[in-house]
Amino acid sequence: MANSNTEHSKKLRAKHAAEYNKRMVAEGKIKPISLRLPAEISDEFVAILAEFGETRPKAVAALCEFVRQHRK
Repeated sequence: MANSNTEHSKKLRAKHAAEYNKRMVAEGKIKPISLRLPAEISDEFVAILAEFGETRPKAVAALCEFVRQHRK
């Protein structure tokens, strides 16, 4: 069954997503981070995500893995 696109359905999905995220933070399963980047770096990051079709969390995980493997 497809998601309804009514305003009520959109608000309900947003409410449930917010509740889920709040619960995951409370349980220590996720940690929100905020970054301030120069516009050029942010644009490059977004372009890389679009090129590879990845999410921001997956891109950060890949960056961490890359640094760990190549740091000497």
